[in-house]
Amino acid sequence: MAEGSQEIHPGLTGPDPRQPLTAAESEFARELFESHRLSLYRYLKGLLHSRDEASEILQETYLRLLRQPSFEHVRSNARAYLFQTATNLARDLFRHKSFRGVNAELEAYASLGLQTPDWNSWPELALEGDQMAAQVIQALQELKPPVREVLLLYRFREMSHHDIATRMRLSTRTVERYVKEGLDHIGQRLKAVL
Repeated sequence: MAEGSQEIHPGLTGPDPRQPLTAAESEFARELFESHRLSLYRYLKGLLHSRDEASEILQETYLRLLRQPSFEHVRSNARAYLFQTATNLARDLFRHKSFRGVNAELEAYASLGLQTPDWNSWPELALEGDQMAAQVIQALQELKPPVREVLLLYRFREMSHHDIATRMRLSTRTVERYVKEGLDHIGQRLKAVL
């Protein structure tokens, strides 16, 4: 390597953020990950409904652990760190899938010879759409976690009330109430924009 140059690692956007792991750090990371591997996998499999995706996110979680500049903050609550990292990676995957879905929809319009609106030429509509999206996201963040999870499983995973009830160990009636509560809350937020 030339003097003054820095090595760039795949998946990272800049120079290596830390020195190579010491033997003790490497052992700590391996033992930590192995002690939570099964519970992380079960959690991800339930969240993603795909063994392959769960395995992929599990692997990336381990890589993120290894990329930590220091393990001091990880040591204080290692389980929470691993599960939060895995959850964030799963969210990124959901966003990526959602984006692919929009592209597939646009391709379907084009294949049928239908014109899709050019949002860039309609600035007011584009702004209104951005405002509505922001309101929906804010409304979702305001929901209680179980209500939000039920609503997301119902609307984005297209799971039935019965399947959600089984998965979350709730009654079907509670799931129905949570869906209604979540949709009503989002509806109220959207009324403010419209």
